Amino acid sequence: MANKKRVNDNASPEKSEPVESGSHEEQETLTTTEEASTKENHVEQLKEEITKLSLEKAELQDMYLRKHADFENYRKRMSKEKTESIQYANADLIEKMLDVLDNFERAKKAAIDQNDIQAVIDGINMIESNLISLLTNKGLNRLDCVDQPFNPEHHLAIAMEESEEVEEAKVIEEFQAGYLLHDRLLRTAKVKVALPKSKEEQKG
Repeated sequence: MANKKRVNDNASPEKSEPVESGSHEEQETLTTTEEASTKENHVEQLKEEITKLSLEKAELQDMYLRKHADFENYRKRMSKEKTESIQYANADLIEKMLDVLDNFERAKKAAIDQNDIQAVIDGINMIESNLISLLTNKGLNRLDCVDQPFNPEHHLAIAMEESEEVEEAKVIEEFQAGYLLHDRLLRTAKVKVALPKSKEEQKG
C-alpha cells in the first residue's frame, strides 16, 4: 500500500509556470526603440558627414577662387609685360640714335657758323660712320652686291642688260642697298643685272 501511494504521488500533474503577461508587447517595444535609436544614430552620422562634406566643399571652392584669381593676376601681368616688352624693345637702339641726331644738329650749326661746304660734308661723313657703326653693333650687315652672281633671294633686279663680258647673271650696279639682320634678310637690294648674250647673238 505504501508503494502504491508513492506512485500516485509521483504521478501527480506538474504545475506549469505562469506566463508573464505583456512580455511580447515589451519585446516589440524594445525592438522598436532599438531601431529608432539606430536610425537616429545613422541620421546623426549622415548629418555629420554632410557637415564635413559641406566644409570640404567650401574649402575647395575657396581654394579654386583663390587659384583662379592668382591665375588671372598672372595672366594680366604677363600681358602687361609682353605689351611693355614690345613697346620698349627698341629703347636701347633709339637711345643710341639720339647721338646721331645730336651729330646732325652739330653739323648744321657748324655749316651755318663757318659757311663751309667741306665742313658740312665732313659732318655728314662723320654721322654716317657713327650710324653704320651703331647699326653694325646691333647685327645689321650690308649685302655685298656689285660684281656678285645674281641671287634672287637677296637681289631684286629692276634693270637688266645683256653683256658679252659675263657668263652668268651678275650684279653690275646697286640702286638701293640690301641688309641682313644677323642671319635674316631685312631688305633685298635693288640692282641692275648683266645677262650673258645668247649663243646666236654671239655668233652674229
